[in-house]
Parts: sequence; C-alpha cells; structure tokens
Amino acid sequence: MTDGSEQATGSPRRGLAFWLGTVPGRALATVSCLLLFAMMVLTFVDVGGRYLFNSPLPALHEIISFTMPGIIFCVLPTVCFREGHVTIDLLDGFVPEGWKRWQGFAVNLFSALAMALISWRLAVRAYDHFQFDEATDELYLSLWPFSLFAAVLSAVAVVALIAAAGGYLAGVRRHPSLPGAGRA
Repeated sequence: MTDGSEQATGSPRRGLAFWLGTVPGRALATVSCLLLFAMMVLTFVDVGGRYLFNSPLPALHEIISFTMPGIIFCVLPTVCFREGHVTIDLLDGFVPEGWKRWQGFAVNLFSALAMALISWRLAVRAYDHFQFDEATDELYLSLWPFSLFAAVLSAVAVVALIAAAGGYLAGVRRHPSLPGAGRA
C-alpha cells in the first residue's frame, strides 16, 4: 500500500492518463517498430534472394505497401499528442508571447479537424473496399481491414490532437517556442 509519496518523488503515476495515454502509445510504438523490423528483414531476404539465388520474394511490393502505412498510422496518435511532427514556425516571431497559448490551441484544433476529415474519408474508403470486396493483385488480401485500421488510428489521432488543444486551453501546455517549454 502506498502513502502517496510516490508522486512526490517523481515516479510515474499509474492513473487513468497512464492507462489511456501512455500504455496504448507504447503498444502502438512497439507494433510500429516490429513492422519496421519485419520490413527490413523481408527487404534483406528479398535482395539476398534476388542476387544470390536469382529468386526474389514474391509479392514483396504488396507487403511493403501495407507495412509502410502501418508504421505511419501506428505512431500518428503519439506524434500528434507530443507535437513531434514537422512544423514551420514562420509566425512565431510575430505572435506575442501572451497569444502563443491560443496559437497552440488553434493549430491543434485545426489539425484535429483536418485529421477528422482524413479519418472520415478513410472510413468511407474502407466501406467501399468492403462493399465491393476489393483485394490485392498478388496476395488476394481484402483491402477493407487495412483502410479501417488507418481510419481508426486517424480517429485516435483526432482525440490526441483535441487533448493537446485542451492542454493549451487549460494552460497545462506551453508553446514550444517559449523558454522552458518542453515536449510532453
């Protein structure tokens, strides 16, 4: 039984935010790493088979075509929440420090709306793939699970962006250009 001193010493809290944010983020990052490793091994085997035995792996192009979006969409929610994506700070020098909080809120809210549009279109595409029973050319894999996977992870990224915007609104987050501001 703990007396609450764990939080005072700086060890990670095991509350709701940990189980809803940190654990799924780490799980998706692990899946992304495993996909990247599998893609690397398959490419190595393909190149070795191609040059040593004149026999490349069949359908490797299709496998990599599904692995790359898997890598990207698995880490997308974490990158969005941590604001680890590439940013262009053209306006940061002109925005007063008092407004940077609102700038962070507006940028994350706009990004959430854009990501919601992407998620919706991916869901429509997944439905179309399902309705017309579309499959890949070489492996005959149904396309709808992959599109649905991307749509769901895009929706999770929307939630992450809304949480980031809420952090700016509540004053918990600081704009990265401000002194002493660190990433979550």
